[in-house]
Amino acid sequence: MSTIDASYYTPLLTTSSTDTLFPTGETHYEVSTKETVLRIIYAVIGSLGILGNLTVCTVFIIRRKAFNSITNKLILNQSCIDLLNSIVFLTLRFGPRYLPHNSLGEFLCRFWYNEYVMWALFITSTVNLVCLSLERYFATCHPVKHRTLFSNKVPKIGIPCIWLAGFTYELYWAAVPVDYSCYPAWGSKGVQMFMGILLFICGYLLPISTMAFSYVSIIMMLRRRTQDRQKAAVSAFQKAKKNVTITSCLVFICYVVCWTPTEITYLMYNLGYPYDFTSTAHDVFVVVVLCNMITNPIIYAFKYQHFQKQFQKVFCVCCQNKVGDLGTVSVVVDPAGADASSDMG
Repeated sequence: MSTIDASYYTPLLTTSSTDTLFPTGETHYEVSTKETVLRIIYAVIGSLGILGNLTVCTVFIIRRKAFNSITNKLILNQSCIDLLNSIVFLTLRFGPRYLPHNSLGEFLCRFWYNEYVMWALFITSTVNLVCLSLERYFATCHPVKHRTLFSNKVPKIGIPCIWLAGFTYELYWAAVPVDYSCYPAWGSKGVQMFMGILLFICGYLLPISTMAFSYVSIIMMLRRRTQDRQKAAVSAFQKAKKNVTITSCLVFICYVVCWTPTEITYLMYNLGYPYDFTSTAHDVFVVVVLCNMITNPIIYAFKYQHFQKQFQKVFCVCCQNKVGDLGTVSVVVDPAGADASSDMG
């Protein structure tokens, strides 16, 4: 399931025994209009991914006292993952290709040019989204358990474990034998079918099911509470907590939309159905997957009110005095961090 076609790299390889160093754009064939358009799209997506996620990280770090809850630490971790993946993607797509014919070349082939790092980051992103959905689930539906399971010390252990899980899970990709284009070749159709089903279940179906269960349960709980409190005034904290939960739910929906076409077609391909990796449909699916690296900052900018206020305080100098009075409480207390203590009502 390579987002960078193996055929694109083939002309850059050499049969010489000497080391090779080619810019990614230097090829031995005429670049088609389709390839040119894709390069432009990839460059735009990668650049927006860096810009958007770097902006989110900057706001979260500078205003870290306002984003001190576990929820926001997971959101920051998500932006860090997407930021790094945007850089990795642009480097793979447009960076130089150095492939010596020795053990270093073998290492680069298995851990870099076969996109191991990029896909490991995609898995890390998925694991982080699952953790975010579970944290919101317990905070909303089981606040007492939330205080026990999600203490302030959890992120110090949990976030490194999220990264470790992603890169460990994807190690199989580096262990599979590679062909001349550094793209893993299964070798056996039976193994490919088995791994295709296993990867679909572990890398897509289980995470999607977990997140869907979490957010459906949250929505049902919020509806019940809305009915119980429809005659009572809704506090600012209740509105803020509902807003961060809706924001997380939108992130999940975008994940489903971006990843479902690719996951289903890749499963069908591993089961033996013909699939053309040079088709326009494949290119569209790839672009949609890559768009997932830039959707989250857009969601935060238009939906996450707490982020909007802190963004203004960091970047809108002319708005600081005006917004300062409105955001005083959020600087002292992170609304998402009050779930465990105030959701029991």
